[in-house]
Amino acid sequence: MRRSRIVLIVTALLVAIVVASPNMTAYKGGVADSNQQYGCSTVCHTVKSSSTITMWTSDATPEPGGPVTVIVNVTGGEASASPLGMMLVSALTGSNSLPSDAGWTIVTDATGVTAYNYNEISAYTGSLSMTWTLTAPTSSGVYTLFAREIHGNDDTYYNDFSGGIAFVVGGTMPGVLTVFITSPAAGSEVSGTISVTASILPIENITYATLSVDGALVENKTAQPYTWTLNTDQYTDGAHVLQVTAANATGGIGTKDIAITINNAAASETLLSWVWTMAAGAILIIALLGVFVVVALMIRRRAMKGR
Repeated sequence: MRRSRIVLIVTALLVAIVVASPNMTAYKGGVADSNQQYGCSTVCHTVKSSSTITMWTSDATPEPGGPVTVIVNVTGGEASASPLGMMLVSALTGSNSLPSDAGWTIVTDATGVTAYNYNEISAYTGSLSMTWTLTAPTSSGVYTLFAREIHGNDDTYYNDFSGGIAFVVGGTMPGVLTVFITSPAAGSEVSGTISVTASILPIENITYATLSVDGALVENKTAQPYTWTLNTDQYTDGAHVLQVTAANATGGIGTKDIAITINNAAASETLLSWVWTMAAGAILIIALLGVFVVVALMIRRRAMKGR
Protein backbone atom coordinates (compact mmCIF):
# COMPACT_ATOMS: atom_id res chain seq x y z
CA MET A 1 0.00 0.00 0.00
CA ARG A 2 2.79 2.36 0.95
CA ARG A 3 4.67 1.53 -2.28
CA SER A 4 1.55 2.36 -4.32
CA ARG A 5 1.30 5.78 -2.67
CA ILE A 6 4.95 6.51 -3.46
CA VAL A 7 4.42 5.52 -7.08
CA LEU A 8 1.36 7.78 -7.32
CA ILE A 9 3.22 10.73 -5.78
CA VAL A 10 6.24 10.30 -8.09
CA THR A 11 3.94 10.00 -11.12
CA ALA A 12 2.07 13.15 -10.15
CA LEU A 13 5.35 15.07 -9.74
CA LEU A 14 6.57 13.92 -13.16
CA VAL A 15 3.32 15.00 -14.79
CA ALA A 16 3.53 18.39 -13.08
CA ILE A 17 7.10 18.86 -14.29
CA VAL A 18 6.17 17.98 -17.87
CA VAL A 19 3.18 20.35 -17.82
CA ALA A 20 5.15 23.20 -16.26
CA SER A 21 8.34 22.74 -18.25
CA PRO A 22 7.43 25.12 -21.15
CA ASN A 23 6.97 27.96 -18.66
CA MET A 24 9.98 26.98 -16.57
CA THR A 25 12.40 26.78 -19.48
CA ALA A 26 11.06 29.82 -21.34
CA TYR A 27 13.15 30.62 -24.37
CA LYS A 28 15.84 28.16 -23.30
CA GLY A 29 13.60 25.32 -24.40
CA GLY A 30 11.43 27.13 -26.91
CA VAL A 31 7.94 28.49 -26.30
CA ALA A 32 6.39 27.84 -29.72
CA ASP A 33 4.21 30.37 -31.54
CA SER A 34 2.97 33.08 -29.18
CA ASN A 35 2.98 36.79 -28.38
CA GLN A 36 6.31 37.72 -26.79
CA GLN A 37 7.77 41.00 -25.59
CA TYR A 38 11.31 41.87 -26.66
CA GLY A 39 12.53 41.83 -23.06
CA CYS A 40 11.50 38.19 -22.57
CA SER A 41 14.16 37.05 -25.03
CA THR A 42 17.09 38.95 -23.49
CA VAL A 43 17.26 36.87 -20.30
CA CYS A 44 18.47 33.55 -21.74
CA HIS A 45 19.93 34.50 -25.11
CA THR A 46 23.02 36.63 -24.55
CA VAL A 47 25.50 35.48 -27.23
CA LYS A 48 25.44 37.48 -30.48
CA SER A 49 24.73 35.22 -33.46
CA SER A 50 26.82 35.43 -36.63
CA SER A 51 23.65 35.24 -38.74
CA THR A 52 22.43 37.97 -41.10
CA ILE A 53 18.90 39.37 -40.79
CA THR A 54 17.15 41.41 -43.48
CA MET A 55 13.66 42.93 -43.58
CA TRP A 56 11.43 43.91 -46.50
CA THR A 57 8.03 45.56 -46.71
CA SER A 58 5.44 45.83 -49.44
CA ASP A 59 4.56 49.43 -48.56
CA ALA A 60 6.57 51.83 -46.39
CA THR A 61 3.95 54.60 -46.77
CA PRO A 62 0.61 52.93 -45.99
CA GLU A 63 -2.64 54.73 -45.32
CA PRO A 64 -3.86 54.66 -41.70
CA GLY A 65 -5.27 51.18 -41.10
CA GLY A 66 -3.97 50.03 -44.49
CA PRO A 67 -2.51 46.58 -45.23
CA VAL A 68 1.22 45.94 -44.91
CA THR A 69 3.35 42.86 -45.56
CA VAL A 70 6.64 42.42 -43.70
CA ILE A 71 9.12 39.70 -44.63
CA VAL A 72 12.03 38.80 -42.34
CA ASN A 73 14.91 36.66 -43.64
CA VAL A 74 17.75 35.09 -41.66
CA THR A 75 20.75 33.37 -43.19
CA GLY A 76 23.92 31.81 -41.81
CA GLY A 77 24.68 31.67 -38.14
CA GLU A 78 24.70 28.59 -35.99
CA ALA A 79 22.82 26.05 -38.11
CA SER A 80 23.06 23.32 -35.49
CA ALA A 81 21.51 25.42 -32.72
CA SER A 82 17.77 24.78 -32.70
CA PRO A 83 15.01 25.76 -32.21
CA LEU A 84 15.05 29.16 -33.91
CA GLY A 85 12.46 31.83 -33.23
CA MET A 86 11.82 35.15 -34.94
CA MET A 87 9.80 38.00 -33.50
CA LEU A 88 8.40 41.18 -34.95
CA VAL A 89 8.51 44.03 -32.41
CA SER A 90 7.85 47.76 -32.28
CA ALA A 91 10.72 48.54 -29.89
CA LEU A 92 14.08 47.04 -28.92
CA THR A 93 13.66 47.76 -25.24
CA GLY A 94 11.10 47.67 -22.47
CA SER A 95 7.99 45.60 -21.95
CA ASN A 96 5.72 47.44 -24.42
CA SER A 97 7.35 46.17 -27.57
CA LEU A 98 4.53 44.21 -29.21
CA PRO A 99 3.44 45.62 -32.58
CA SER A 100 0.02 46.17 -31.02
CA ASP A 101 1.63 48.45 -28.41
CA ALA A 102 2.39 50.88 -31.27
CA GLY A 103 -1.01 50.51 -32.93
CA TRP A 104 -0.29 47.71 -35.40
CA THR A 105 -2.65 44.77 -35.83
CA ILE A 106 -1.23 41.44 -36.93
CA VAL A 107 -3.60 39.74 -39.37
CA THR A 108 -1.55 36.59 -39.99
CA ASP A 109 1.89 35.48 -38.87
CA ALA A 110 4.44 33.19 -40.53
CA THR A 111 2.10 30.21 -40.16
CA GLY A 112 -0.51 31.94 -42.33
CA VAL A 113 -3.15 30.91 -39.79
CA THR A 114 -2.54 32.53 -36.40
CA ALA A 115 -1.71 36.15 -35.54
CA TYR A 116 1.29 36.10 -33.21
CA ASN A 117 4.38 38.32 -33.28
CA TYR A 118 6.67 35.35 -32.49
CA ASN A 119 7.02 32.19 -34.55
CA GLU A 120 9.40 29.30 -33.97
CA ILE A 121 10.75 26.36 -35.96
CA SER A 122 12.16 23.23 -34.34
CA ALA A 123 15.13 22.80 -36.68
CA TYR A 124 17.19 25.52 -38.41
CA THR A 125 19.34 24.51 -41.39
CA GLY A 126 20.93 27.81 -42.38
CA SER A 127 18.20 29.97 -43.94
CA LEU A 128 14.68 31.00 -43.02
CA SER A 129 12.02 33.41 -44.27
CA MET A 130 8.97 34.49 -42.27
CA THR A 131 6.09 36.70 -43.42
CA TRP A 132 3.63 38.74 -41.38
CA THR A 133 0.61 40.64 -42.71
CA LEU A 134 -0.55 43.59 -40.64
CA THR A 135 -2.76 46.64 -40.68
CA ALA A 136 -1.04 49.94 -40.02
CA PRO A 137 -1.82 52.17 -37.03
CA THR A 138 -4.90 54.32 -37.49
CA SER A 139 -3.07 57.56 -36.63
CA SER A 140 -0.72 59.23 -39.10
CA GLY A 141 2.93 59.35 -38.15
CA VAL A 142 6.26 57.54 -38.39
CA TYR A 143 6.38 54.02 -36.93
CA THR A 144 9.24 51.52 -36.92
CA LEU A 145 9.13 47.72 -36.80
CA PHE A 146 12.16 45.63 -35.85
CA ALA A 147 13.03 41.92 -35.98
CA ARG A 148 14.74 39.79 -33.33
CA GLU A 149 16.10 36.28 -33.76
CA ILE A 150 16.58 33.93 -30.81
CA HIS A 151 18.44 30.76 -31.40
CA GLY A 152 19.23 27.53 -29.52
CA ASN A 153 18.04 25.70 -26.44
CA ASP A 154 20.47 26.99 -23.86
CA ASP A 155 22.00 30.35 -22.95
CA THR A 156 22.88 30.91 -26.57
CA TYR A 157 22.28 33.12 -29.57
CA TYR A 158 20.37 36.25 -30.50
CA ASN A 159 20.47 38.79 -33.30
CA ASP A 160 18.53 41.98 -34.04
CA PHE A 161 17.64 43.85 -37.19
CA SER A 162 18.28 46.99 -35.19
CA GLY A 163 17.87 49.44 -38.07
CA GLY A 164 14.27 48.35 -38.48
CA ILE A 165 11.88 49.52 -41.17
CA ALA A 166 10.41 52.98 -40.74
CA PHE A 167 6.83 53.42 -41.98
CA VAL A 168 5.38 56.81 -42.81
CA VAL A 169 1.69 56.21 -42.13
CA GLY A 170 -0.72 58.59 -43.81
CA GLY A 171 1.59 60.25 -46.30
CA THR A 172 5.13 60.79 -47.48
CA MET A 173 7.80 63.27 -46.55
CA PRO A 174 8.69 64.91 -49.90
CA GLY A 175 12.32 65.79 -50.41
CA VAL A 176 13.55 63.51 -47.63
CA LEU A 177 14.85 59.95 -47.87
CA THR A 178 15.80 57.93 -44.81
CA VAL A 179 18.86 55.74 -45.30
CA PHE A 180 19.83 52.91 -42.94
CA ILE A 181 23.15 51.07 -43.17
CA THR A 182 22.17 47.68 -41.82
CA SER A 183 25.54 45.95 -42.28
CA PRO A 184 28.17 46.29 -40.99
CA ALA A 185 27.13 47.68 -37.63
CA ALA A 186 28.30 51.16 -36.72
CA GLY A 187 31.53 51.05 -34.75
CA SER A 188 32.33 47.46 -35.71
CA GLU A 189 35.77 46.06 -36.50
CA VAL A 190 36.06 44.43 -39.91
CA SER A 191 38.65 42.70 -42.07
CA GLY A 192 38.90 41.03 -45.47
CA THR A 193 35.98 41.29 -47.87
CA ILE A 194 32.72 42.51 -46.35
CA SER A 195 29.20 43.32 -47.53
CA VAL A 196 27.77 46.80 -47.01
CA THR A 197 23.97 46.74 -47.05
CA ALA A 198 21.56 49.67 -46.92
CA SER A 199 17.79 50.12 -46.83
CA ILE A 200 16.12 53.28 -48.08
CA LEU A 201 12.72 54.75 -47.25
CA PRO A 202 10.46 55.45 -49.02
CA ILE A 203 11.53 52.63 -51.31
CA GLU A 204 9.57 53.84 -54.34
CA ASN A 205 11.23 55.51 -57.35
CA ILE A 206 14.83 55.33 -56.09
CA THR A 207 17.08 56.46 -58.94
CA TYR A 208 20.45 55.67 -57.39
CA ALA A 209 22.31 54.78 -54.20
CA THR A 210 26.06 55.26 -53.83
CA LEU A 211 28.62 53.86 -51.41
CA SER A 212 31.63 55.97 -50.50
CA VAL A 213 34.56 55.30 -48.18
CA ASP A 214 36.12 58.39 -46.61
CA GLY A 215 34.41 60.50 -49.27
CA ALA A 216 35.69 58.46 -52.24
CA LEU A 217 33.04 56.81 -54.42
CA VAL A 218 33.12 52.99 -54.47
CA GLU A 219 30.08 52.10 -56.60
CA ASN A 220 26.73 53.46 -57.76
CA LYS A 221 23.64 51.20 -57.58
CA THR A 222 20.52 51.96 -59.59
CA ALA A 223 18.34 49.07 -58.38
CA GLN A 224 17.74 46.89 -55.34
CA PRO A 225 19.31 45.21 -53.47
CA TYR A 226 21.49 48.03 -52.20
CA THR A 227 24.41 45.83 -51.24
CA TRP A 228 28.06 46.45 -52.06
CA THR A 229 31.08 44.14 -51.77
CA LEU A 230 34.00 45.98 -50.19
CA ASN A 231 37.57 44.64 -50.05
CA THR A 232 39.01 46.24 -46.92
CA ASP A 233 42.54 45.13 -47.89
CA GLN A 234 42.53 48.16 -50.20
CA TYR A 235 42.45 50.48 -47.18
CA THR A 236 44.81 51.12 -44.31
CA ASP A 237 44.07 49.68 -40.91
CA GLY A 238 42.28 52.11 -38.64
CA ALA A 239 39.11 54.22 -38.57
CA HIS A 240 37.14 54.85 -41.77
CA VAL A 241 33.74 56.31 -42.64
CA LEU A 242 31.19 54.50 -44.80
CA GLN A 243 28.59 56.73 -46.44
CA VAL A 244 25.51 55.71 -48.42
CA THR A 245 23.68 58.45 -50.34
CA ALA A 246 20.39 57.90 -52.17
CA ALA A 247 18.12 59.96 -54.42
CA ASN A 248 14.65 59.45 -55.90
CA ALA A 249 12.81 60.62 -59.01
CA THR A 250 11.17 63.56 -57.22
CA GLY A 251 14.46 65.04 -56.04
CA GLY A 252 14.46 63.58 -52.54
CA ILE A 253 17.92 62.91 -51.11
CA GLY A 254 19.08 61.06 -48.03
CA THR A 255 22.46 60.06 -46.62
CA LYS A 256 23.84 57.96 -43.79
CA ASP A 257 27.37 57.80 -42.36
CA ILE A 258 28.82 55.19 -40.01
CA ALA A 259 32.32 54.71 -38.64
CA ILE A 260 34.09 51.35 -38.81
CA THR A 261 37.55 50.12 -37.91
CA ILE A 262 39.54 48.06 -40.40
CA ASN A 263 41.94 45.61 -38.77
CA ASN A 264 43.46 43.27 -41.33
CA ALA A 265 46.71 43.01 -39.37
CA ALA A 266 44.95 41.14 -36.57
CA ALA A 267 43.35 38.78 -39.06
CA SER A 268 46.74 38.14 -40.66
CA GLU A 269 48.32 37.51 -37.26
CA THR A 270 45.57 35.04 -36.44
CA LEU A 271 46.15 33.21 -39.72
CA LEU A 272 49.93 33.22 -39.20
CA SER A 273 49.48 31.92 -35.65
CA TRP A 274 47.28 29.13 -36.99
CA VAL A 275 49.88 28.23 -39.64
CA TRP A 276 52.66 28.13 -37.03
CA THR A 277 50.49 26.03 -34.75
CA MET A 278 49.78 23.58 -37.55
CA ALA A 279 53.48 23.50 -38.48
CA ALA A 280 54.51 22.91 -34.88
CA GLY A 281 51.92 20.16 -34.63
CA ALA A 282 53.23 18.53 -37.80
CA ILE A 283 56.81 18.71 -36.52
CA LEU A 284 55.75 17.16 -33.22
CA ILE A 285 53.96 14.33 -35.02
CA ILE A 286 57.04 13.67 -37.20
CA ALA A 287 59.27 13.69 -34.11
CA LEU A 288 57.01 11.25 -32.31
CA LEU A 289 56.98 8.97 -35.36
CA GLY A 290 60.76 9.13 -35.41
CA VAL A 291 60.90 8.10 -31.75
CA PHE A 292 58.53 5.23 -32.41
CA VAL A 293 60.69 4.05 -35.33
CA VAL A 294 63.88 4.18 -33.23
CA VAL A 295 62.23 2.29 -30.38
CA ALA A 296 60.89 -0.32 -32.81
CA LEU A 297 64.35 -0.80 -34.33
CA MET A 298 65.93 -1.18 -30.89
CA ILE A 299 63.34 -3.77 -29.90
CA ARG A 300 63.90 -5.62 -33.16
CA ARG A 301 67.69 -5.57 -32.67
CA ARG A 302 67.40 -7.00 -29.16
CA ALA A 303 65.04 -9.66 -30.40
CA MET A 304 67.54 -10.65 -33.14
CA LYS A 305 70.40 -10.86 -30.61
CA GLY A 306 68.32 -13.08 -28.34
CA ARG A 307 67.96 -15.76 -31.01
